[in-house]
Amino acid sequence: MSEGKKGISKTMFIIGLIVAILASSLISVMASMQWALIKGPKGDKGDKGDTGVTGSQGPQGLQGIQGIQGEKGDPGSETVFAHWDVNWRTITGDLQWGAVVGTSQFSSTFWHNWFGGVVFSGYDDYIGFDATMQINMQRDGPVTFKVGGDDNFWLYLDGAQPAIISGSVNLGISKTIYLSRGMHTLTLWWRELTVSAQVLFDCDSDVLHWNP
Repeated sequence: MSEGKKGISKTMFIIGLIVAILASSLISVMASMQWALIKGPKGDKGDKGDTGVTGSQGPQGLQGIQGIQGEKGDPGSETVFAHWDVNWRTITGDLQWGAVVGTSQFSSTFWHNWFGGVVFSGYDDYIGFDATMQINMQRDGPVTFKVGGDDNFWLYLDGAQPAIISGSVNLGISKTIYLSRGMHTLTLWWRELTVSAQVLFDCDSDVLHWNP
């Protein structure tokens, strides 16, 4: 083959190769454009979905077993309250004690006023009582007693003579006595002869109740 013809063939080959590359690029660009037309424009980004609802709280656990209850303590000692044990008696014509006609109790302090009426068991005159009461001194020291009555009254301490308080038709004689710690016995006599009838007793309250 001649030199001229060989040069032309080489040039034609190069030109064909370039044309083929350009054609391939053109085809690729056209294909991309066509795909974009088919696919359509990209849509807007959707809103973020709502957060899911929190689930309900589970049931509360069972309560633990209660501990064993402790033993009950020993009961405290009961308070003792002083009171009068009363023997009701008639009064004789010579103003002495007569027969016992009944018994009763008085509270530790009292004021009874029967005026001119019945005092006890149908008796309104010539009636009286002898009564005793135990008191408990929690200390060594003075105690003030007060007694009154109509007609006559006497207050004795621990059976000793004479009476620490005595009087007639008087509604308030007081006397302070020094007592030692411990139990003491009070004895009260009262007599009603005629007309009005009343009697009272009072003293410091701390000797009238205690715990044994």
